[in-house]
Amino acid sequence: MIVRLIIWALLGFIVYTIVKAALHAFHAPTPPPPEKSRGGETMERDPQCGTFVPRGDAVTASVRGQQHWFCSARCRDAYLANH
Repeated sequence: MIVRLIIWALLGFIVYTIVKAALHAFHAPTPPPPEKSRGGETMERDPQCGTFVPRGDAVTASVRGQQHWFCSARCRDAYLANH
């Protein structure tokens, strides 16, 4: 009786450990976004789609006096249509 209980406890612990490791592998934290491009240029986040784009390659727009950078004219137009 006690042997069965010990075996079930050990088996449960093994299953718990495997599930915990699998969940940790799938939910690994994402690395922080880049602050600079490979060329050293400042990266900006597109407020419409969330993509990071170097300032030199970005499409810009001013909304209520605040400068925004976009990855494309399509994202810029969609953002301006909503704001």
